[in-house]
Amino acid sequence: MAISLDPEVARDLIETKLRVLTEKIDSILNKWGLSSIDELIEGAKTGKFPEAEDDAIDLQNLRDKRSQIEKLLIKLQ
Repeated sequence: MAISLDPEVARDLIETKLRVLTEKIDSILNKWGLSSIDELIEGAKTGKFPEAEDDAIDLQNLRDKRSQIEKLLIKLQ
């Protein structure tokens, strides 16, 4: 099934999704007092942040989703 969508509407939807993903990422990082996704992931792996494993997994997934959405935005431009 194909849907026709105005490019401006598509861009707005994609940018909104990017903002939501970024807010979720920032929220998790703020919870741990960090500014880097990699720092939390590494800390969870090494045991520096033993309670952070679930958040580290969530961050990795959110980063992957954000990367996919950014690629869609580039295609629209």
